[in-house]
Amino acid sequence: MALDIHRCRFVDYKPHAITALAFTSCISTKSTSAAVRLAVGRSNGSIEIWNPRYGWIHELTLQGGRERSVEGVAWIVSDDEPPRLFSIGGSTSVTEWDLKTCLPISNYQANAGVIWSLAASPDNKKLAVGCEDGSVILLDVSGGPGVIEQERILQRQSSRILCLAWNGNDKLVGGLADARISVWSTKRETNGRILATVKVDKSKQRESTLVWSIKMVNERVMVSGDSTGSVKFWDAQKFTLLQSFSAQHAADVLCLAVDTSGRTVYSAGVDRKIMCYQVVNRNSGRWSAMGSSMVHGHDVRALALHEAATANFLVSGGVERTLVINDLNDFMFGSCRKLPITPQRTCVAAVPRARLLVMWNAQTVKLWYVGELAHVGDGGSDDSTTTTSVAVPVQGKKLVCRMTLTSDENITDAAISADGSLLAVSTIVETKLFALSKVGVDSVTGIPTAYKVHKLAAHDLEDQGAQFLRVVERNGALKLLVVSPESDVILYDVDATKGVDLDSDPIELNVTHPQTKKAVNALNYSDSVSHVEVSPDGHWVALSRYSGIVDLFDISKAFDEPLVLKNEDEDAVVVEGSVLGRFPGLPTALSFTTRATLVIVTAEVRVFEYSIQRGEEPALTAWSRANSELLPQELSDARDKCRGVFYDPEKAQRLWLWAGTWLAFLDTSVDIPVKRVPKRLANGGGKRHEALGLVADEDDDEIRGSVAATTDADGDVNMDSDKNKKKQPEIDDAVSVLGRRAFWITYKYRPILYAGTFGSKEMVVVERPLMDLKLPPAFWSNHKISF
Repeated sequence: MALDIHRCRFVDYKPHAITALAFTSCISTKSTSAAVRLAVGRSNGSIEIWNPRYGWIHELTLQGGRERSVEGVAWIVSDDEPPRLFSIGGSTSVTEWDLKTCLPISNYQANAGVIWSLAASPDNKKLAVGCEDGSVILLDVSGGPGVIEQERILQRQSSRILCLAWNGNDKLVGGLADARISVWSTKRETNGRILATVKVDKSKQRESTLVWSIKMVNERVMVSGDSTGSVKFWDAQKFTLLQSFSAQHAADVLCLAVDTSGRTVYSAGVDRKIMCYQVVNRNSGRWSAMGSSMVHGHDVRALALHEAATANFLVSGGVERTLVINDLNDFMFGSCRKLPITPQRTCVAAVPRARLLVMWNAQTVKLWYVGELAHVGDGGSDDSTTTTSVAVPVQGKKLVCRMTLTSDENITDAAISADGSLLAVSTIVETKLFALSKVGVDSVTGIPTAYKVHKLAAHDLEDQGAQFLRVVERNGALKLLVVSPESDVILYDVDATKGVDLDSDPIELNVTHPQTKKAVNALNYSDSVSHVEVSPDGHWVALSRYSGIVDLFDISKAFDEPLVLKNEDEDAVVVEGSVLGRFPGLPTALSFTTRATLVIVTAEVRVFEYSIQRGEEPALTAWSRANSELLPQELSDARDKCRGVFYDPEKAQRLWLWAGTWLAFLDTSVDIPVKRVPKRLANGGGKRHEALGLVADEDDDEIRGSVAATTDADGDVNMDSDKNKKKQPEIDDAVSVLGRRAFWITYKYRPILYAGTFGSKEMVVVERPLMDLKLPPAFWSNHKISF
C-alpha cells in the first residue's frame, strides 16, 4: 500500500527560553519518589510541571500571558498538605498557584519595586523575596494554601537583591548588584539586621559586579557566582574568602547547584559550560575544578539537582529552550539527554476534509491550507506497507488565516469542526467561538487565498476558561465539549453560524470514582483530566486522569434524546459515565477507531485496545490480550514517550503511534512476532540483544510474557502471566506468521510536533527543525575554551 506523507516544516511553533528550575525536593527515597516534580519557568510566563518517572513526562502547564516572564520558582513541601508552588516574574508580586486548576490562588504585592529573587526556608514555613530597592521581605506561608502574610522587612541595602539563599532557618544570604554579599539575621529579636557584608572582585569594566547566584554548601560554607565569571567559596561563619576560581568561566556565572552531601558544586552561565567542583580535603576545605561539560549551545540560565537511589541527575536549561538531563554518574563524559523542544501535549490539529492545519501558540492561531499531492512511487515493493516521504512544495501550502486574540492570556486549547467552518479557542479564563469561511480561490493552484473570521456569540462560555476543547459531531448536529480548569466536563449545543444555542441546556458528564486512600501530602491534581478523546461517530467520549484512571461516556443520548437525561431534582442534564480502569502508567495518548475500539497508550509505552460496544461491558480485544505484554522492544524501550495515536483510514487495524523523535505503526490484525535470544543474554550475562518483542530463553519451552488482562476490584488493569497459552512460533524481524509486517518504526522525522491522518492514503507529519529556530548570538571568546 502506497502512503503519501506530507512532511510539513512550515509550522512556526516557537518554544520559549527556560528561566527557572526547581524540584519539590533535592533528594528522594523509595517512598517519596512518586511525588517528585520539577517546575520549569519559561520566558513567556508559563510554568511546566514535569514528572521524572517513566522517562520524563510533561504533566501540567500553568499558562502565562503577554509580556510576562517567570524569573524564579520555589516549592513549599510539608507533611500535612500537598506541595505548594510559588513564582515571581519581572513584577512586584509573588504568586501561589493551584495545581489542580492551573490558576493563581493568591498574590502578594511587594511595595518595594520589582522582585528579583525568591527562596524558601528549609523548614518550609517562610519565603524570602529580594526587591529592586534593596529590600528583603520575609513572608509567612505556614497558614496553608492561599495564605501569604508579610512577617518583616530586613535591613535595606542600597542595591537590588539578585539572589537569595537560606543558611538554616535564622540566617539569609543575598547577592547584590553592587558586588556585595550580605548576610541577615532573620530572628525576631534582631529585627532583621545585617550580620556581615563581603565583596567580590570588581569588574575590569567600569560597571559594578553583579552577584548572580549564591548557594549554601553547608552551614559553614557558601558559594557565589558573579558577572566576572568567578566562582568563590566563602566561610559562612567568619565571612572570609576560602577559595576563588576565575579561569573556568569566560563570562557571567548565572546559576549554581550543590549536591546534598556538600561535596560537589556545579556552575553554569553565559559561556555555555557547566563546571564541576569537588572538595578534595574536607579538613582544609580545599576545592578543585574537576572538569566541565558543554552540552548547551547558548546561555545556561538555570540548574536543578536531584538525587535518588536509582539515579542522580542535574537538569539544566536556558536560551536554547530545551531541558537537558545530565547524568551525574558520567558527568565528565558529557552523558546527557536533551528532551525534544516540541510539547508533549500537541498544539497542532489537522482537518483532512478541509485540508487544513491549525496551530496555536501564545495568543495566536494560524491556519494553513495543504494542497493535494500526486502519488510519487518508489518503484514498488512487495512489502505490505510502502511509505513514500514527500516534502510539501511551496505552491502546495498557504497560510490562509492568522488570528490574534485580544486577551493577554496564553491559549490553552483550540478545536475545529470537520468541515473547517467552526473554530473554538480557549484560554484559562475564557472561551471564544469563530465562524470560518473561504474568501476566494487561486485560479491557478486551486488553493483558497484566505479565510474570513467572524466572531460568534459564546454567551456563558465567554467567562468560562477551559483546559480542553473538542467539537463533537453526530448526525449533522454540533456540540462543543469543554473541560473546565476544575475538570468539570460539559457539552454545549453550538451552531456553526450562530454560536452557542441558548435554547438547550448544557449537558454535564459525571462519573463516580472508587474511593482510594491518598496521602495527606499527595499532589492535589491526580484526579484532573490529562487527555480527552471523542469517537469519530460522536458516540463516545474517553477521559484520562493523572491518577491513571480512564473514564468512558456514552453521549449518544445527548444528541438523540437529551430530555431523557434531565434530572428533575437538580434541574440539570447529566450523562453518567463509567470507569474503564486504572492503568499502571499515566496514559499519554488515546484514540477511538472506526472498529468501535479505544486504544490507550501509557507512559510505559504499553498499548491497550478495548472493544467498546453499546450495551456491552468494555473488554480488551483478542489482540490486546495476546500482545500488550509482547510489544517490540524497540518500542517499549523508547525514551521519548508516545504523544499521539491514530488509525489508518484505509485499514483501521493499523495503528500509528508517534513521539517527538519517532513514528511507528502496529498492525493489530496479526500478532507481534517473538524473537528468541540465548539464555545468558536474556539474564544479563552478556550484551543484551535489541530484539523486537519478547526476550525469551532458547532452552525454555514456554514463552514468558504471554498475558491475559484482568481488572481487579479497584478497577486496576493487571496483565498476568498465562503459562498455559499456546507457544508462539519463532519469527525473525517484524514479519508475522502470515507474512504481514506487524511493526515498523522510523527516526527520520524529528522533532515531531504533530502526526495524523490527512485523508485516504495520506498522512501529515509536522516537524520543527532546531535549525529553523532563531536564537540571539551566543557567547564567543578569543580565548581557547578549556574543558
